[in-house]
Amino acid sequence: MSIFLRFCLFLTVFLCFSSLFGQPGINDKQVAIDHIRKGAYMEALENLNRAIQREPVYAELYFLRGYAKYGLDDFLGAELDYTRSVELSPYLPDVYTNRAIVRSQLLNFTGAMEDFNKAISMDEKNGEIYFHRARANLYLKKYYSCIVDCNTAIHLGYKEATVYILRANSEQAIKRYTEALDDLGTARNINPLNGYIFTQRGLVWIDLEQVDSAIADFSRTLELDSVNTYACFNRALAYLKKNDRVLGLKDLNTVIRLSPYNSYAYYNRAIVLIGLDEKRGAIHDFEIVSKLDPKNIISYYYRSKLKSDLRDYRGALEDLNKTLELLPDYTDAWYDRYEVKLKLGDQKGAQQDYRKAVELMERNHYDRDSLMITRKDYLQSLVKLSGDFEEMNTLNSKFQNQAVDIRMLPLFYILIWKTDFDKVRLYDVYGKPNYFSTVLTVSNQIGLISDSVLRHEIAIQTQKIDSARPNAGALFRRGVALALLGNHERAIRDFDSVLLCDTTFVAAWFFRAYARLALLNSLNIQENFQEEITIGKPAPKLPRSDRPEALEHTYEIVLNDLNRVIYLDPEFAAAWYNRGCVNSMMGNYREAIGDFSAALEHDPLFAEACYNRGLMNILTQENHKGCGDLSKAGELGIADAYRVMKRYCYK
Repeated sequence: MSIFLRFCLFLTVFLCFSSLFGQPGINDKQVAIDHIRKGAYMEALENLNRAIQREPVYAELYFLRGYAKYGLDDFLGAELDYTRSVELSPYLPDVYTNRAIVRSQLLNFTGAMEDFNKAISMDEKNGEIYFHRARANLYLKKYYSCIVDCNTAIHLGYKEATVYILRANSEQAIKRYTEALDDLGTARNINPLNGYIFTQRGLVWIDLEQVDSAIADFSRTLELDSVNTYACFNRALAYLKKNDRVLGLKDLNTVIRLSPYNSYAYYNRAIVLIGLDEKRGAIHDFEIVSKLDPKNIISYYYRSKLKSDLRDYRGALEDLNKTLELLPDYTDAWYDRYEVKLKLGDQKGAQQDYRKAVELMERNHYDRDSLMITRKDYLQSLVKLSGDFEEMNTLNSKFQNQAVDIRMLPLFYILIWKTDFDKVRLYDVYGKPNYFSTVLTVSNQIGLISDSVLRHEIAIQTQKIDSARPNAGALFRRGVALALLGNHERAIRDFDSVLLCDTTFVAAWFFRAYARLALLNSLNIQENFQEEITIGKPAPKLPRSDRPEALEHTYEIVLNDLNRVIYLDPEFAAAWYNRGCVNSMMGNYREAIGDFSAALEHDPLFAEACYNRGLMNILTQENHKGCGDLSKAGELGIADAYRVMKRYCYK
């Protein structure tokens, strides 16, 4: 990830321009600055959001919020905030520099270079700007431009270790190894505790075929930083260059333990396991690669070969189908599928695949004998990393790098008791008919009310119900308590009774839908009430109609209740949200997106709707929209949004 600009410098500059920015929300702003200094970016966002609500036209607040979002790796959100800061006050080079860094992360290098040039025109003696432009040039493989910018940065007094490491990267790329080693030596003299210096030097030794020296440098990095997965990964490859599969495998296992979403590590471990003739273990690792990177063609192809070796011909056929779906001109895959279909007795299909393989061979002028290769030199397929190597491990203090289950946020229910304000949403229903209060309290957090309180409520309302004529209010309150205790069938009966008394009782329709969906879970009709949405996972199966109790409680019945709520009160955002969740469970992803969008139309600050819509957009391959939603959800306080973005938004 990019190196952060020194925050104290920004604060000094902004104080100099205080006449431009005024004095907005001093307390919230100062608290946010303190949080940023400590790296507590989520807390900073909370304060900055409040300050911006009070003073929406102060550039400094957007600059600070952009800085906090950048610290969370939310590059989309950071760019939006930096742009807003520039629009309000286009006078500070630091804002352009920060936006350029963010645009580089978003691969918008045209915009990044425009911003770097603008910043330089405003502050041409600032070596740090040249340093950051050098990083963009390195990514673009403009090695000589990178070196020129590094030279300028050093000449202007920017002599941090990082600028010498950066120049060494470019020197290595153009095979000027002596100069690269000299620069890394200078960097080490400046900061001998910077482990990346030794890792980079290890990579230079690899290029020079001095593997033992490389291993020594990677080990030195790990002495300084035992959870540095980049050094550990490269040391694994170095061991494998020496045919030391035991130590190579040990390092890859460490990388996977620290970085559970690292597809490179699983892929390379699979290759090593093939060399050790542990085919089932290799298949397992390739399966994980396919989940983490569904477009990794070679993982499907190699897995098909392994399955074929194990005589799992149907599994091999499935993987070859996926391989050819992703790469229709892959000649060897057509030939392999021909062989697999022969084993399965599909003579006609086999001959069609053979003809296709020969046709592609002739079209591409391949050597005919290449089709007869049945064994690949797998160890030549070890992946070497380039560019950034993001560490996603639970030991890292940055929570966006930590593991997270990708699942929909759960449904909302109605609360009739007081609880912590930050755990609920309030819906103003003053003047609306068909409600039992003027403000409705809803939450999607479980366990807010103790069981003893719920049982006491049931006892009180039962006494009222038994001592008088049917009372819709008492029945509703008892139904709510029963549902939250997990007695969904009794709760549903109470809501049925409420609706017999008053068919316009919105809250009863809403809570009956919630209880019915919970009952689906208790009947084991679906695997999980809070249905996990995994990117690439097929739509869940609908409830089986052969179970008598399932007929009364299906997704369609739940939707009918929510439709009734929306008909009675189309402004009820939580109802749209809940319907979106149900549609997502049914596999109706487009409809779910529409529902979450409707929820956001009625409540633009509905963070949970923003988050769930983001997941749905990513699931339907609308990554840009999805990542924008997740960015907004993170800004509104959903911390998991940043962890999901780390996995799916920035590759």
